[in-house]
Amino acid sequence: MSMSLDFDPNLSAQQLVDILPNGIAIITRQYKLISASRRFQELIPCPNTNFRECWLRSVHSDDHDRAAAKFRDATRHKEKIRIEYRSSGRDIVWCALTLEPLASADFQCFGLGGDGGFVCTVADKTSEKTAEIVQREAAQAARESKKQQERFIDMISHEIRNPLSAILHCTEDILEAIHDKKPSEVSTPDIAEAAETIGICIAHQKKIVNGVLTFSKLDASMLRLSPRSVQPKQDLTNPLAIFRPEIRKLHIHFDYKADVSYGDVGIDWVMADLDRMGQVLVNLLSNAVKFTAESKNKRSIRVSIGAAIERPPSYPPNVVFFESGEEALREDATNTPEWGSGEVAYLMVAIKDSGIGISDQAQKRLFERFNQATPKTESVYGGSGLGLNVCRKLCHIHGGEIGVSSKEGQGSTFGFFFKVRRSAKPSDGAADGHEGSQIDRLTSQIQALGNEVSGVNQTTKEPVISKSPAVTRTRESAPGASDDERTVHTGSLACQVSKENSTAIDSENQSTSYHVLIIEDNAINRRVLSRKLKSKGFQISEAVNGQEGVNAARVTKFDCILMDQEMPVMNGCTAARAIRDAEKDGPRHVPILGVTANARAEQDDELFKAGMDYIIHKPYSIKDLIEKINQFSKQSRS
Repeated sequence: MSMSLDFDPNLSAQQLVDILPNGIAIITRQYKLISASRRFQELIPCPNTNFRECWLRSVHSDDHDRAAAKFRDATRHKEKIRIEYRSSGRDIVWCALTLEPLASADFQCFGLGGDGGFVCTVADKTSEKTAEIVQREAAQAARESKKQQERFIDMISHEIRNPLSAILHCTEDILEAIHDKKPSEVSTPDIAEAAETIGICIAHQKKIVNGVLTFSKLDASMLRLSPRSVQPKQDLTNPLAIFRPEIRKLHIHFDYKADVSYGDVGIDWVMADLDRMGQVLVNLLSNAVKFTAESKNKRSIRVSIGAAIERPPSYPPNVVFFESGEEALREDATNTPEWGSGEVAYLMVAIKDSGIGISDQAQKRLFERFNQATPKTESVYGGSGLGLNVCRKLCHIHGGEIGVSSKEGQGSTFGFFFKVRRSAKPSDGAADGHEGSQIDRLTSQIQALGNEVSGVNQTTKEPVISKSPAVTRTRESAPGASDDERTVHTGSLACQVSKENSTAIDSENQSTSYHVLIIEDNAINRRVLSRKLKSKGFQISEAVNGQEGVNAARVTKFDCILMDQEMPVMNGCTAARAIRDAEKDGPRHVPILGVTANARAEQDDELFKAGMDYIIHKPYSIKDLIEKINQFSKQSRS
């Protein structure tokens, strides 16, 4: 039995063209549209008008002139071209339009006559272009991260190697003076000066090494406070004392005072980790001495201590916090049983100097990691750029905060507060005061000897650092004191920073309901990341390898997945492909953010091909990670 079919070849051809993913159309030399597929008209709305004008109306204004010029050249010279552009409208689409002259044999077929025409195609390239842009941004972020790491290594190398050179030369001078000269020719002042230089270099190296080690522990959430019963007003004089020889040599007027609030609150014995807070004080005072020595005005430094019952909403005047908030409160580590159950109080320490001050731009970046105030600060005065970032983190885990007020050429005031709990006087010998490390004491003794030999002791008054400092009202550490000019100036800068960061803050506040799956085989990395994201309000699930992650994704609808690349059992790429395969019949695409220490373009390509939406390169900041989680999670839900 045979059967015949009624077959309309023209209708079938049109249907075939209409189901193609790319649009296709025939255009005359005068830009008249002869025919167009359904997809073509979806991507380029084509009313019965001049096609060129119609198409250009659909091109985004930023791409309009470039696209118009290329189209004009192609039609004038009858050349084949390809134009990539963004569409106008609320939902921007990346498109690729091609224009190719028709062969003369096809003119009659389409009724074009002798002038001929063009075959025009248009394709939606949004997904490919988005992946390209994301990859480019990821590569740029990786390059910036690498530059930051290299800059940090260069700084640390510079800061450690330079003092080593000075130590070597001074040691040679001492040996030469002792072995190569007669006793009558040996110059005691020269030896003392060389020994003093060695002491200063050793102290500088110790500061750099301690800063790196402390920062590393803080960054890995491995630093723990060790509270003990102390008397802050008295015990803080120990770290201050190591600066006595240097202050004396530089002719700096120094005061250590207690604000009346300290006595009003009734502070005596308290539980605190004064070693860590002493580390903050030493760092700030070291900077104050360094920059005050460069001042052409009268050189003076005042350290003062005050107290309050309530946590300061901002540092009592003259010091401004740039980004104090909920994050600092969540890092507070002073609520464990070892701190006791005494009444809570807050101690406030301020260091006011008459130094060279800090520029506006520098103040905005002052507490960021690996940042100096300016490149000149680094090259002229030294330092790794770690100190203030470490100080800020130490204050946060001690329930406090740190801030600054300054104006270029008018000095600076740095201040910090920390939480303590009242305690009883310990048994004899159980709470010996912190007297600094052996290196600190030795350095101070060497410098004191140098002062004595060089006659500084005879010409300069000894700085008074009493364990019972004078009690007076000090603006920088007194709750409720009025603002000064530097506070107002720095406050305006803090407002600028707050506005600049408002977008990021809003992004963090949107995170409360997002459910994130962390797939990471390293237990420490997984635990630290999980803790930090939970503190930001995310709901967190964990998997220790790719296979566990795939299984979890099959039974739970996550808003976002953080996928490590190198894992046992099943690696990140294989797991991502498995999740994407399972989504083919599912209702929703779950964003997968690849988290990797690899940074080569080929490795990024492999992750994107596996189905990942974005690449985060280690090391990364939590702030940047949260921004991407919120961005992709929001897209996924909508």
